[in-house]
Amino acid sequence: MVKTQSEGEILLEIKTLKNVKNELKIEIYGEGHTFCNLLQHTLLEDSDVEMAGYDQPHPLVPAPIIYIRMKGEKSPSKALEKALTKIRERAIEFSEKFAKSKGLAE
Repeated sequence: MVKTQSEGEILLEIKTLKNVKNELKIEIYGEGHTFCNLLQHTLLEDSDVEMAGYDQPHPLVPAPIIYIRMKGEKSPSKALEKALTKIRERAIEFSEKFAKSKGLAE
């Protein structure tokens, strides 16, 4: 289980539920539909991803389960890392372009 902390407060917990050759299933405590939907769509942009989805078992508990299945023997962990990098890059690009559009950038 991985915990991310900020000023002593737990923001995010990640628990691996399944990790085999071409499948990964993780529970992300502290996130909801917004992030999981973005992650799912970004994963599906990868041609090596056979299936990517998430489930939110209970609407009052912020602990969705992400599932990734790859084609062949590809690594779902690497696909997840690639998708997260792509999300980060897009967020930075958006922030920069937004700042320029408002005249906030140098």
